[in-house]
Amino acid sequence: MTTDASHRGLDDGLSSGSRRVLEVPALASLYVQPLTPMGTVERGRAATAFVVRNRAGEPFLITNRHVVTGRNSKNGDQPSGANISALRVLVQMAGPALRWTALVLELGDEDGRPEWLEHPEHGGKVDVVAYPLRSELEEALDLIAYSVAGPACARLDLTTELFVIGYPLGFDPFRASASIGVWTRGTVAWPPGIDWEDLPSTLIDCRARPGQSGSPVVFYADAHTTYLAADGERRTGPVWDLVGAYSGRITEGSDVGIVWKRSAIDAIVERGCRPLRPTVSPLDESVDRQALADPEPDPKTSGGTNV
Repeated sequence: MTTDASHRGLDDGLSSGSRRVLEVPALASLYVQPLTPMGTVERGRAATAFVVRNRAGEPFLITNRHVVTGRNSKNGDQPSGANISALRVLVQMAGPALRWTALVLELGDEDGRPEWLEHPEHGGKVDVVAYPLRSELEEALDLIAYSVAGPACARLDLTTELFVIGYPLGFDPFRASASIGVWTRGTVAWPPGIDWEDLPSTLIDCRARPGQSGSPVVFYADAHTTYLAADGERRTGPVWDLVGAYSGRITEGSDVGIVWKRSAIDAIVERGCRPLRPTVSPLDESVDRQALADPEPDPKTSGGTNV
C-alpha cells in the first residue's frame, strides 16, 4: 500500500533552509501498527515511531517499549494489551514524491528473544527501545532520520516551547489527507536538568493524545523566532532539533506527559542491550506475510483509538 503526497526534502540533521525545517520533522514521524501472533491489529492499538542514526551511521527505529511489548513497565511489566509479534511500519520510499509502503518488522528471533535494544543502565524502566534496521532497507528506502550525536542546538528551560509530532486519534496514513505527522504544541513542565523519577526523562505540558506514543519531541524556531542557543547566545531561526521521545501522560486525565531525553536515546543506539524478556511469540505459520506488507484499511478501525 502506498500513498502519494507532496514533494519533500531529503536532508537530515540541523537545517538552515526553510523548506527542510518545515518538511523534515513532520515527515520523519512514522505510523506504527503492533501486530498480534495471528497478524491482526488489536483494535485501538497504533502508535508512532521515528528513525535515529548512531555515530556509525547505523539506522534504528525508535518507539516506546510499551508499544512493542504490550506491557506497562511502571506497574511491574503487567500486560496492558495483546501479545505483540511484529510491527507494521509505514515508511517513505525514495523518489521525488512522498510515497508510503508498509514494512513488517518481526520483534523476536527464532528463540523468542527480543530483537530490540533497551537502555544499558536502566533497561525496561526506560520506555524507549531501538530496533536495528537492516542495511539493505536503508538502500531501498529513503529513511529520514534524526541524529542524537553531539550537543543540542537550544538551551531548554521551564516553559520552553516544544512540539510532539505523531499520529493522534483519527490521523493515519491510510487517509491521504493525514499522511504526515501532526504537530502538537507543548511546554517544558519540569526542570530539564533534573531527571523525572530518577530516570533520563522530563515532563511536558501538552495536549498529546492516544496514538502519539513513540513520537519525536522537537524544538523548533521559525525565521521570526529568537531562541537561546546551547552556548548561551541569542540566535534567530529557522532551526529544529530532536529533544526526545514522547511516551504518554503521567495519568489518564492529565495533560502532563513524559519525554525520554535525547541522551537516553543516544545511550540506547550506542550501548543498548538486547533483553532476555519478555519472550516474543512468533507470527503464526498460517499468517500471509506478503499480505501483511500490503494492508487494506479497515473502515471499522481506521482512525480508531490508538495507544
